[in-house]
Amino acid sequence: MKHLFARIRKTGFLLPAVKGQFYRKSLLLMLGITCLPTIIMGCLFYIFGSANIKEEVTYSNEALLQNALKRMEEDLNQLELTAVQWAYDPRFDGSLRNIDLKQEYSTTQELYRTLVGMKGFNPLIDQVHLYLDGLSPRIVSDPDGIEAVDGYEDKAAYRGIIDSPNKSSFWLNGFPRVNQQDNHEVVLAQKVPGVGEPYGLLVFYLNRDKLVEMVRELSLGKSGHSFIFDEQGNFVVTDKGAGLPEGSPFESALSAQIMRHRTSESGTFLYEWENRTYTVTYGDFSKLGLEWTYVTAASLSSLTAPVQLLSKIIIAISLCGFVLALLLSWLASKRMYSPISRLVRLFRDNRHLSEPNPDEIGFLENEWRHLYEESHELRDKLEKARPGLRSSFLLHLIQGHYYYLNEEELRERMSGFGWTVNDKGFLLILFQVTGLGRQQGRFEENDVQLVSFAAENLVQELTRALDEEADTINFQDMSVGILLSFNKEEPAETVRSRAFHLANSLAQASSAVLKFHSTVLAGTPMMRITDIPGSLQQLRQVVRYREVGEGNQILSLEELLPGVTGDTVPYPFAAEKEVTQAIRMGFKDEVYDAIQSFMETLVREGSKEMFIQDGAVQLLGSIQHAILETGYHPRALYGDDDLYEELRQLREPDQITVWLKHRIVEPYCETLKRDQTLHLRLLVERAMDYIKLTFASDLSLERCAEHLGTSPFTLSKAFKQVTGSNYIDFLMRLKIDKAKEMLIGTDMMVNEIAQQIGYRPSYLNRLFKKLEGVTPGQYREQAMRKE
Repeated sequence: MKHLFARIRKTGFLLPAVKGQFYRKSLLLMLGITCLPTIIMGCLFYIFGSANIKEEVTYSNEALLQNALKRMEEDLNQLELTAVQWAYDPRFDGSLRNIDLKQEYSTTQELYRTLVGMKGFNPLIDQVHLYLDGLSPRIVSDPDGIEAVDGYEDKAAYRGIIDSPNKSSFWLNGFPRVNQQDNHEVVLAQKVPGVGEPYGLLVFYLNRDKLVEMVRELSLGKSGHSFIFDEQGNFVVTDKGAGLPEGSPFESALSAQIMRHRTSESGTFLYEWENRTYTVTYGDFSKLGLEWTYVTAASLSSLTAPVQLLSKIIIAISLCGFVLALLLSWLASKRMYSPISRLVRLFRDNRHLSEPNPDEIGFLENEWRHLYEESHELRDKLEKARPGLRSSFLLHLIQGHYYYLNEEELRERMSGFGWTVNDKGFLLILFQVTGLGRQQGRFEENDVQLVSFAAENLVQELTRALDEEADTINFQDMSVGILLSFNKEEPAETVRSRAFHLANSLAQASSAVLKFHSTVLAGTPMMRITDIPGSLQQLRQVVRYREVGEGNQILSLEELLPGVTGDTVPYPFAAEKEVTQAIRMGFKDEVYDAIQSFMETLVREGSKEMFIQDGAVQLLGSIQHAILETGYHPRALYGDDDLYEELRQLREPDQITVWLKHRIVEPYCETLKRDQTLHLRLLVERAMDYIKLTFASDLSLERCAEHLGTSPFTLSKAFKQVTGSNYIDFLMRLKIDKAKEMLIGTDMMVNEIAQQIGYRPSYLNRLFKKLEGVTPGQYREQAMRKE
């Protein structure tokens, strides 16, 4: 608890002394703004909301009860109407009065079918009996067939209904079934025929389960009770069963209470039972002169449960709203004070103060003045860094990184960096240094950035000397951009003259100072800053039309653009074919010579840089196609590198030639050589195994090559490269070694040994003497003496 209290106090919830006046005032204000409306709204919502909810629940329960009663009366009335209609059916005319049903089989079957049809017509009907009065009263029913009525009480009950005047339909409670003990039935009895003197009854026994379902619809809630009783207090049906002589103790007591104290046809009252309060609703409804009373009772707690739950929810929501309001007010005040607190804490840490001023605003005001003084010092330092920022902005502008800014926004930004842009136009000049590969001893191939830096310094010094209003951009690829400014009123011819004068001076200075050839390309005058990136792209494209191999060149964008599409495209197809053939052969020196010849022909026939680059790109594609035909995939040799992009970065023919040799051809030739060496070694090993098995036969080079599936030339070359000796020498040495083993290890004659290894005896003696210095016989004698 101590740690929790300390943490709460640290967060500022308890208004500690370290907080200033501003924090206390803001917290009290937020508490008043948030909590008071929440309390008022919660109280009003509980008072009016609970009352409305209670009314709605009561109204809904009454509506449900009335709808259930209405449905029950409609179902019973429908059954009454149906019974009357059946009584007028011609099949129940007077002919049935004295008919012998056992003799009249067809008539009996027709009655069975009619009774079955009546039973299935209405779900309330459980069974239908036809009572026929006479000297021998009998009952006709589907389940029991024809049954005689012998009991006196049964005859009296049926006869009493038939003799009742002024009524043809009767609702009966507890009417018995003939010859059955269970007489707790709800019955609708209808005299037949409908016209004339009745001779029988249609007795409809109601389905107990359906009656129970109808009564259950009167119940309010799961714990409710509902039942119907008649004028004598006998239960007609309850939600537990139909036709019971008495209900549960609660229902019996409740029905007795209603019969004793009822003062009207319907009413509602509260009833106490076993320490629980029930709300009871009752009412009367008549069925053909029979008065029935319906009763529904529900626990008061179950009815008010939704209201109580909602009331609790309202109270809980109100409390949560109040707590939330407290929390929000604390968070809001803390949020409001957070920037003040951060500033105070920041100043205190910077100034190494132990405690801030109790008046936070005054403290911040003093510190703000101190910061204002320091900002002037930082502004002076920023002015010193402005040139670097200016150059960075110009580089991004020319490269098109500010495409999302319009003309006014760009001029505003340039004004902020010190440019005078009002009534100003611009012209872009591209100064490109070439011939790095020809500088022997002064620069290396990787000194591109160093040459670019030297070119930028040259441009800056020259523009200052000519008093030109210009800015330089170092592209770090041996090219420098020059953004020349001029007045919009200045004639276009004057602007072009100034640009060409500057370009001529740059070309001369490049040759004199840097000892490099250069290409200077002047763009077109532009009145909009947004046109500058497009001008750079045009210059980059047109500079590829320079003549390779010539000295300094000065080009004009306006002069080149109309005619750039009229040049033919020379391409040395024959030289390309020599390169691809050399690739397929795998001879590195021949490939190098073919590439050198291709580039020389390309430079001679198409001297423009664009044609040379395009031709080199085409040659690269042809080389990759040839490599694929030899069974190697370029990705396995060069990885995922973008070779075409690398090639596009090269401008000089010498650079392109060196790049094709070392970057493309050399990895392929090394891989091919390694794989060929392995293939030849495996071929020689297979040949050796075959020779050792068949050396005694006439095994020629051609026969061995045919067995291995290769050419004699390839097999001979493989033997020479792998073993250092040719095929014949290897075979001869193998046979001599085998003869030496036989001379030492067996008693075979020299002639026999010669036959075993496939030589004639005389040739074996001569060859053995030449290689070993002794004859076979002398070799055997020397070996035996040593043993």
